[in-house]
This record gives sequence, structure tokens and C-alpha cells, in this order.
Amino acid sequence: MVVREWLTPLLDDPSPAVVRAATRALLPEAAGIPEHLLRERSAPQRPRAVRVAADRLLRAAGRQRRPEPGYR
Repeated sequence: MVVREWLTPLLDDPSPAVVRAATRALLPEAAGIPEHLLRERSAPQRPRAVRVAADRLLRAAGRQRRPEPGYR
């Protein structure tokens, strides 16, 4: 069983490997993560690993928007 409340803070970890592992664990629970938390993490000033994780979780929850031009 995945506990969203424990894993969601790991999306902000400075290690991209930790962010990726947390994202994989959270994918089945993506619909239960508040959308605003993921939208905040997909902001351009966030590290790339965090943005990619947020976008993957938004897609998994069916709430993905199209990326901005020049998004990386």
C-alpha cells in the first residue's frame, strides 16, 4: 500500500533518482493527489526532475495540459 502523504514530499527531493522513485510509487494514486500541488511543481522555476514528475502524475490523473512552448 502506498501512502500518498508520506511520498508526496519526496517529489521535492534534490535527488532526481528519489523524485523518479517517488513518482513511480505514486502513479497508481495520482488521482488522489491535489491538483494544485502538482501544478505548483510543474512551474518553470522548479528543477526539471520535479516538473517531469508533476507532469507524469497529472497525465496519470487525467489532468494534464499541453506544455508551454520551449518547455524542457
